[in-house]
Amino acid sequence: MLRKGRIQGMEFRIEHIAGKTCRIWTCGHDGSVIYWGTARRDDNEETAVAELLKEMTKGKSWTLVAYEVEHWNQDFSPWAVPSVFGQEEFTGGAKETMDWLIDQCIPFVEGNLTTDCSARLIGGYSLAGLFSLFTFYESGEFNGVASCSGSLWYPGWKEYAQRQHAPERSVMYFSLGQKEEKTRNRKMAAVGEMTRWQHEQVKNDGCVRYSELVWQNGGHFTDVEKRIAHGFAWLIDHAQG
Repeated sequence: MLRKGRIQGMEFRIEHIAGKTCRIWTCGHDGSVIYWGTARRDDNEETAVAELLKEMTKGKSWTLVAYEVEHWNQDFSPWAVPSVFGQEEFTGGAKETMDWLIDQCIPFVEGNLTTDCSARLIGGYSLAGLFSLFTFYESGEFNGVASCSGSLWYPGWKEYAQRQHAPERSVMYFSLGQKEEKTRNRKMAAVGEMTRWQHEQVKNDGCVRYSELVWQNGGHFTDVEKRIAHGFAWLIDHAQG
């Protein structure tokens, strides 16, 4: 079932692409296309991000594709590791999600819904931020990535990331709440150290044109929509600049 409409001057539609639901906001008909991994959630939260992004980008054209996964810990985890907080284990399904994104979602969106993709971008929050960074490195298909409060504490990430290089002339954005590394969970408390380390790696990567690490107020669940929109706006500004 397809739904279409207009929200705050943006075109909005829902598409079902090879088994996954995608909510798509279009501001203009060209410019950057941002692929944003989400869980099943309230449409209003995603619309809030799109509305904030429109305000932050000051008339620039873009398309925002929020693609929905069924199992957060499975679909966004790059490899299998035990649970770190007594819930569902991380089963390492990121490769399958990435293959769907590259082989199904991108061809549909860029073949049918946009007239010109000036920059292909990817981003997400928390584990979806880690997945976005993994897909950015693995696929080589994106011009930029935003890992917002990304789960860079993930076991094995440092060993993986230190072997990677970004695509040529790409842009990379990282953000973290100032309180996030103060969690009592010892594994997750490494997120601050790992985010700093990741940004240093990026700054020494000659393929990266611009990078940014932004420290924001609060913990992991503070102003999530604003943090995501800020990261996506930074990508649009720097990828098109």
